[in-house]
Amino acid sequence: MTQTQSFSAGSSPQMPPPTPQRGRNMVFTLLLILLVIGYWVFARYLERIDLVGVPLATLWQIIIRFPLPDSFALVREMFSWRVLRHFIPVIIGWWLAYEAAASLVKALYALPDRPSAKRLLQQLVRGAAPGKPLAVPAGGVEAMRDAYVLLRIGGPGKIAISRGNVAVTELNGRFHRVLPAGIHNLQRFEYLHDVLDLHPQEQAIERVPLVTRDGIELYLDMRLRFQIDTGGIPVTRERPFPYDELAVRLAAYAQTVYTDGIIYNWLTLPAKNGRRLLRQIVAGYPLDDILANNQAADPLLAIQTELARLTRAELRKMGLNLISMHIGNLTLPKDVTTQYVEFWKSQSEASIRLSRADGEAAALEELEIAHAEAEVTMIQAILEGVQRARFSANVAGIREVVALRMIEALEKMARQSQQASTVSPQLLSQLVALRRQLDTGVLSKDPQESEEP
Repeated sequence: MTQTQSFSAGSSPQMPPPTPQRGRNMVFTLLLILLVIGYWVFARYLERIDLVGVPLATLWQIIIRFPLPDSFALVREMFSWRVLRHFIPVIIGWWLAYEAAASLVKALYALPDRPSAKRLLQQLVRGAAPGKPLAVPAGGVEAMRDAYVLLRIGGPGKIAISRGNVAVTELNGRFHRVLPAGIHNLQRFEYLHDVLDLHPQEQAIERVPLVTRDGIELYLDMRLRFQIDTGGIPVTRERPFPYDELAVRLAAYAQTVYTDGIIYNWLTLPAKNGRRLLRQIVAGYPLDDILANNQAADPLLAIQTELARLTRAELRKMGLNLISMHIGNLTLPKDVTTQYVEFWKSQSEASIRLSRADGEAAALEELEIAHAEAEVTMIQAILEGVQRARFSANVAGIREVVALRMIEALEKMARQSQQASTVSPQLLSQLVALRRQLDTGVLSKDPQESEEP
């Protein structure tokens, strides 16, 4: 992926801040110059050369046609070949040390060839790197690290950070400073740790596998949007991408190695943590509650709110700010859908059987009540018939009256039982016919009249 590098027009190379190391380097350089001068003077006095009053060589007399003062004899003595020959072992030793140092640098940093090692050694000695700055895009440090010595070893060197990005450097294996957009000079062995993008980041994860509390598998899509925390700094024309340095530092070092061997950084950890938290939340819900539409609050909205709250707390530890979180597109596997339909069917059948059992129990209860009422009615009817027969002095008709009242009570009991259970119509017709026969016999014929001759 290519990224357009843009820098402000007035951006100039930013020198590293003054450090005690830079002061020590200047003192060392000055001391080295003084040692060379001292060695030169020592070599002159060691040779005991005195050129005062000695004329110049013939060639120099042809070039210089005017007499030189005696004070110039010291310069002639210092540049005499007898004095300069003492620098031959120094130069040879310097060259041998340089070649040995180049070989050591090549082996130590696994450089491809000796010229690369010599260039790095020269940069380390001078403390600066010539040429154009190296443009490093956000997220591209690790991909470029093996190809560039500046990224693999560190400064000195120049790097260019594009607009909307920020860089984090290290020195001696520890955090050193945060570099905004622009061109920057890295000091010796200042290591570029990472370049971060300050733009909002949006990630979408499709079909996150989840398991409900009742062990049913489902899938949800998740989308989240986040960015490096600005620390409450407002966006201005001079600073279109504000950031908090502590948040940048936390995000740069937010790296986790999971069991799969993959290193997750601030760009991939939010989605990883979001999936983990979503699994934990959904594991506390049964599928019925997630699919329920008759609740006052949307179950998915409640899950989304809880997920956003937990994810925001996790991202805050990494220096990130959660902008938005959304879940949706709930899908079930085909076998789970069939299983859930069968579950619904079994629940419905169980409810129907329970309702039917409740109805049968109520019918039996009503039937028992009807039987009890019929028995009471039959006894009351028999007693009433006996009393009437006694009052009418028709003792002979007591049997017919008792039989008639019993038939009437049985008929009433049969009609009450017909409402609660199935009663044969033939039984009712037989009871009605028997009651009519008894009723007709009692009313048409007096028992006392049947006893007269």
